[in-house]
Amino acid sequence: MFNLGSKKDYVTLGSKRVTVPKLTRNRLKKLTDHIGSIGDYLIKLFLTPESDRAVFIVAAADVSIDEIYELTSLLSDLPIDYLDEHAAFGECTEFLRLTWEKNDMNEALKNLNGLIPPVAQQFIQSIVKRMDRADV
Repeated sequence: MFNLGSKKDYVTLGSKRVTVPKLTRNRLKKLTDHIGSIGDYLIKLFLTPESDRAVFIVAAADVSIDEIYELTSLLSDLPIDYLDEHAAFGECTEFLRLTWEKNDMNEALKNLNGLIPPVAQQFIQSIVKRMDRADV
């Protein structure tokens, strides 16, 4: 009997069955190069006054959907045009979630945080505090 893999190994995007990828150095570089705009939106969201957040979220929703499809294309090696026409939003988000889980990214980020010396962490926190005060 053939082992076709578990749900964690494969996902269907449109009519194509794709492997949930291992995030190698090359894939991570592509991902971090592309993911900058999502980080920008999250920072802007948290810096937006609470009373204006709903408007910001609606305005950013279209861009966020595009980002989900673009990240899925990047990691699945399927053309963005194919995904736009054939893959449901839920399929793309499931693919990204499974990729995150397969690569145990939460644990990897915790480990990375442990590698940053406390002095560097304090320096970064002081920069963030100064940025917060400058926006007031």
